Amino acid sequence: MPKEQINPLNTEEMERLLDASMEDDFCHMLFVTARSTGRRLGEFYGVEAKIKIGEKNIGIKTAYDIKGNKIQVARTTPVYKKTNKWRFGVKVEDINFDEGIMKVWVLKRRKFEQDETVLPKECLRLIRQYVMKHKIGLTEHLFRKYSYRQIQNKVKSFSKKAEIKKNVSFHNFRHYFISELARQGWSHDKIARVTGHKTISTLKIYDHVVAKDMKAELEEAVGNF
Repeated sequence: MPKEQINPLNTEEMERLLDASMEDDFCHMLFVTARSTGRRLGEFYGVEAKIKIGEKNIGIKTAYDIKGNKIQVARTTPVYKKTNKWRFGVKVEDINFDEGIMKVWVLKRRKFEQDETVLPKECLRLIRQYVMKHKIGLTEHLFRKYSYRQIQNKVKSFSKKAEIKKNVSFHNFRHYFISELARQGWSHDKIARVTGHKTISTLKIYDHVVAKDMKAELEEAVGNF
């Protein structure tokens, strides 16, 4: 989950954001796909490779020597340097247009593996249209027209054009997707399967969405006791 608090978008705000993005066919295609699959930006774009450049001292910990005596040793954490080289990410060949399936790379048990996600008809149409218009080859990455940071900035830019008075990030698409499934009664297990969550427990934070929707109905019911 992201470190910063997500300010959820309602359906009307999400539609305004998507409508505003239509002036950029790449952004519109990506945003609609993100809204309709709940996948992370890193799964679309890829992850930046890092190299270890050293260790950082973060304190002291207690350990034991070979004789069983307690000793104090330094606690360290690895320090990495970004390389501006990106791995994984979705290529055109990762999309099965006949079956409506897209393969994305996700981190599972400290290892990247490909996971399948369903693409609704509207996503397939936009992706096929974009690929044909820009003549993107099978082995080319589909979601790298802009840099990773530029895509994040595009979300904020189009949210402002849509006059959304909230701090919007790419993660809002994932949050919206999961919230809507929760409202429709999807279990944590089913949601995790389609969103690539490593642990089901992280989805419990979305229970408040259902609880909030039920508030008025519950108050009316209690009033009839």
